[in-house]
Amino acid sequence: MNDIDTPADAAAPSPHPLARELAAFLAAQLTPHVLLVGYGNGRNVPALIHAGARITILEEDAERARSAAARFATDARVNVNRAAYHEPIPEATTFDGALCTHALLHGTPASIGAAVARICDRLHSGAPFFLTLGTKSDPRYGTGRAAGPDTYAPESGSERGVPHAYFDAAGARALLRGFTLERLEESSAAETAGSWAHTGAESATLRHWFVRASRVQ
Repeated sequence: MNDIDTPADAAAPSPHPLARELAAFLAAQLTPHVLLVGYGNGRNVPALIHAGARITILEEDAERARSAAARFATDARVNVNRAAYHEPIPEATTFDGALCTHALLHGTPASIGAAVARICDRLHSGAPFFLTLGTKSDPRYGTGRAAGPDTYAPESGSERGVPHAYFDAAGARALLRGFTLERLEESSAAETAGSWAHTGAESATLRHWFVRASRVQ
């Protein structure tokens, strides 16, 4: 593991707060196996490695999947799979936890629901799932091009044309019906939205649901 892969490296991107929470949970386990849904710029991987986890990355974007595979080509603790999030997970295993800090913001409620169901199927009973979801209190809700129920695609900016799904509290609870919901909290995403996807000005007013759930035992 080189310097850029250590959370202590000041030059490395800061992990999402939910990644830090999952890492703290995993640190008490012996070589836990984690599903990371969406690689982004890789900011969450070092914290999970530091917690002693093995990581399966699921990434549907070809370029980001190639970047992840190249970065961790010699690290046996990390395995990268390219696949759509709503499709069956290629790796046939069961995970001790899962994390998704941006990938499930995109899509429609139906595709996100399918992805959540796939993740649920692959978690051990009681295993935690930390994720972010779009909230209807986000100022982008209802703006841009309608792309389905409660789904809008921005018509400008860095995510132009990308469908975003938005949920109220009841919708988020219904989406996570296979889980025990431990926290559902609306939070500013000004400090946590991916800098590879948003400028500082774009992220300043964003809001997300921060969620902690565990698979029903």
